[in-house]
Amino acid sequence: MDVYKKLKLKTYEDRSFIKKFLAKYRVLTYKKRALPDFLILGTQKGGTTSLYRYIATHPNIKPNYVVKELSFFDELFSRGIPWYKSNFPIRKKHYLYYEGTTHYLFNPNCALRVSEILPNCKFIVLLRNPVSRAFSSYKHQVRAGREKLSFEDAVSKEKERLKGEKDKLIADKNYFSYNYQHFSYLERGKYAEQIKIWFKYFPKSSFLFLKSEEFYRDTQKSLEEVCEFLEIKKIKFNVKKKFNSVPYNEKISDDVKHELEKFFKSHNEELKKLIGKSFTWK
Repeated sequence: MDVYKKLKLKTYEDRSFIKKFLAKYRVLTYKKRALPDFLILGTQKGGTTSLYRYIATHPNIKPNYVVKELSFFDELFSRGIPWYKSNFPIRKKHYLYYEGTTHYLFNPNCALRVSEILPNCKFIVLLRNPVSRAFSSYKHQVRAGREKLSFEDAVSKEKERLKGEKDKLIADKNYFSYNYQHFSYLERGKYAEQIKIWFKYFPKSSFLFLKSEEFYRDTQKSLEEVCEFLEIKKIKFNVKKKFNSVPYNEKISDDVKHELEKFFKSHNEELKKLIGKSFTWK
């Protein structure tokens, strides 16, 4: 943080003390702080980190502090509103505030919680080809040391790994499912199922759905769509730097890819009917 440089703090102990002090100060002043005007919901491995970083450079937009993913509405809801608001700046006129947690779209409890605290919130959703998203998510779990299986085995065992986990999440609001969070390669690609839950609590007009591949291809155009959706002025963004993009040489075998394309076909068709926007993926 810049505050460390300004205060010339070099030791771990000094930095740790200031970090705790600032966190406590932000909680004590939470009533003056902003709640988000919009959220980036997902999808995981869909370009959300780049989107989060780019729009943070807009002069009328302020992100949350410290980390991109606060995970308040899924994992940390028990910490309460004072803690959540402590992660945002003090509200000022003519600014919009936001955070982005990719698990929100997928977690079945989040939509209701958000509706109770942020009833007028807007949402940006990046949707990536569910086949390539699944493989990218798999590689992420491998790099993190959580996944030991091959991609083919991980996909074939997903149903077994996730059995009963969603029901447990719904039944116990404090339950955390490691498998549901980390090994849901195919389930996260069933976009229509997830969006339907959000549509129970928010109108379709509260959502901007962007295709991840189009966001990658013409980032400036997609960001202008975001500005229009949020009703703020359009600016020229610096989109040269890519965030959280890790290249890998491995590819999905043609047989597995073909099977996954067949698996997601009906889900993609359902998505088109639900949001009224065609995302064609090959």
